[in-house]
Amino acid sequence: MRDRGGARRRTLHGAAVVTAIMFVSGCTPPTAGPDDWALEPISFQNSFVGTGPQATPAGPPTDRTYGMHVLSSDGAGGFWTASSGSWLHVGADGETLARFDTEPGDPLSRIGAMAPLSPTELVVLQGDRVHVMPMLSVLDTTTMAVRDLPGDTVGDEGDLDFGDFEFGDVAVHEGDAIVVRYQPRPPDDYLDYEVLRVDLDSGARTLLHSGPVEIDEAPSARPGVPPIGIDVDDAGRVYLATPTARIVLAADGTELSREPQVADHPLVAVAPDGTALWWGGEPEQSDAQAVIVGGSSEAREAVEPRMHCDATSSDGTRLRSDALRLSDSGGQHPLPFLCGANAAAWTGGSWVVATGGEGDGVVIRLTPPAGN
Repeated sequence: MRDRGGARRRTLHGAAVVTAIMFVSGCTPPTAGPDDWALEPISFQNSFVGTGPQATPAGPPTDRTYGMHVLSSDGAGGFWTASSGSWLHVGADGETLARFDTEPGDPLSRIGAMAPLSPTELVVLQGDRVHVMPMLSVLDTTTMAVRDLPGDTVGDEGDLDFGDFEFGDVAVHEGDAIVVRYQPRPPDDYLDYEVLRVDLDSGARTLLHSGPVEIDEAPSARPGVPPIGIDVDDAGRVYLATPTARIVLAADGTELSREPQVADHPLVAVAPDGTALWWGGEPEQSDAQAVIVGGSSEAREAVEPRMHCDATSSDGTRLRSDALRLSDSGGQHPLPFLCGANAAAWTGGSWVVATGGEGDGVVIRLTPPAGN
């Protein structure tokens, strides 16, 4: 859910689009067997003529564009993405419900993370500490109006109180936001991270959990802070992906489990029953298999290198290598594919995962084996 790419604002007009579904080498498209994970590139309408309900699609859809770095369920089986002011809303049936770019300086151009509050509302984290102080807000997706919640004033608890220094990631449970917040700890320590439960009506906050962040963690995130991902299941359990651990908390903040890891871009996305996908650490041996189904030849070409954790892109750039794992009631299960994702969320009975960067970004529907 959180913006991990720091990508510049993109303008998609003029991007290459795909007019028909094509498959690599002209072969018959593969299908996923009962024991295979299915990876399906998602297409969307890139541009429209007109605005509002009268807008009509302009040109064919595409399934390979820019790298999306903020992704959330829409609360109704579809999903929203945002990346440096470029917004996309895809519905439960795969239809493009919204696609627009915001103007520089617009509050919606600096969204770092978001999560669904209802089918018409998103909780968003905005601000970058350079131009706008971090802020927790509620976005009405029918009007795109933003309601800001009260913040924590710098210095109201002493000289070493940094207020809302920076937010990390956000989830929602039973109408409250569950937020990761960073706090500097001078003179001896680097940072602490805090997990806060925030009442979205009053803004009242409750501290659920905290831990240290060391300066040498996740060095590839610099000059930003080491990333921490968060999600919540239907029972209120909180899932934290940090550079050093995969942590599960009870709804009251009690620590239930902790698995060590070393991760540059930790990420977690949780199904309602607590089945979780985690990105982080080195790959492990696994018999699990995945198949790319559907999609254009361009999208499949972009996804294929990400089926391995030591791959490089077509221009020779090493891809993110944080490995994928699934955790459920049966334990931890390594999955040897789709390494180094940008963002992920559970929606509509499967996971949606954003991968790639400028020119090779693909949003993938990741569906577990039918036997799971």
